[in-house]
Formats: sequence, structure tokens, C-alpha cells
Amino acid sequence: MRLISTASALILAASATMAADEAVWKITDLDSGERENLCDRQIQTCQNNCGGPDEAPMAFCNPDTMGWGCGCKSNTPSFKSWNWPVPARDCAGSLAICKENCGSQSGDRNKCYENCSTSHQCNTEDAPISYTNTTDFDVSPAYVGPAVSYKGDDLGDLNDGNDRTNLGSSSSENPETNDAKNDISNAVDSSSDHSSATDPLLKSAGMALLTFTIATAASMF
Repeated sequence: MRLISTASALILAASATMAADEAVWKITDLDSGERENLCDRQIQTCQNNCGGPDEAPMAFCNPDTMGWGCGCKSNTPSFKSWNWPVPARDCAGSLAICKENCGSQSGDRNKCYENCSTSHQCNTEDAPISYTNTTDFDVSPAYVGPAVSYKGDDLGDLNDGNDRTNLGSSSSENPETNDAKNDISNAVDSSSDHSSATDPLLKSAGMALLTFTIATAASMF
């Protein structure tokens, strides 16, 4: 009986050690140089899509939080969300941690690696949504949200160390980011009526937020 108890204790201890060793993906853990470079590229991508810096009044990216946004003065960005520099890097980082965690978990590691590749098809509409976009430079992103692809498919366990247990399929830690993502269909339907704005209207916070939401939503399609 003592041998069985000892063996059980060792197994539990080993399992606890493996769980404690699980890596966690956080885009803010990237070194400052890479974060600044990503933000520079993010802003430049937005400006290019809008038609130039003067046409992109809501092109911003905070290298400290990695929160970003893009809103054009007279059109909507054509670049797909999964291809923007910050979301693409967020996916790549999550994929790397997913595979790293396969090495510290029991079971078929090859299957684990395969699942990571299936759930992290970065730079495609099958990539997991990156919860990094925000409504303002000083607003922190949600970072973690439901494991859903830009296409709307449930991706299951992303295995990147982030707890998504209580997030369901549509909740988010940041209501503003959640609204920008969950109102996609309504925003796209009305984008033809609201995608243009004059300079005076852009000075209105309400119109700026509307423009941003439409631009973000439309870029997902």
C-alpha cells in the first residue's frame, strides 16, 4: 500500500510540475524593439490602406500594450485582419507556445503538434482572432478572447497557456473590443452609408468610434 501511495504521489507531483512549466503567450512579452517595429509596420499598413497618412486619422499602435486601431477618412481598409502585422505576430507567438507546451504534456506529442498547426493557420481566415485591436491608443486590449477563427469556427484549445474556460463563444474582457468584433454583420451592411466622414465630423468622438468599428469589421472579410 505504501508503494502504491508513493507512486501516486510521484505521478501527481510530476503532473503538477508539468502544469507549472506550461508556457503562456503574451504579445507584450516581446522585447521593446520588436514591439516598436510591429507598431511602426501596423501604422504604416493602415496609412497605406487608407491612401496616405492624411487619410488615416485613426491609425495608431501602442508599443507598450500592443493595442492598435485603423480608421480611414473616406474609405475602409482592404487589408484582411489576419494579415495585419500585430494580429499575424500574435498568431505566430501563440502557435510557438502551443507547440512548446506539447513538450511538457503527456500524450501523443505528434498529435499535439498537429492540433497546434490546425488551430493556428496564421495569415488566413482560419487563424484565431487576435484580441489586440482597441478604440483608442490609451485603451488596453482584451488580449484573450474566445478561441474562434476570423471565419467564425470554434478552434478548441489553443494550448497557449491562456485560460479561456469562462469566455464562452462571444464574451470578451474588453466590451469595446467585443462590440467592434461582434457587430461585424451590421457594420458591414451599413459601411457604404458611413465609411466617409468630413474633418469636422472626425472631431466628434462618436463618429470616430463609428468609423473605427466599421473599418475594423470590414477588414475581417
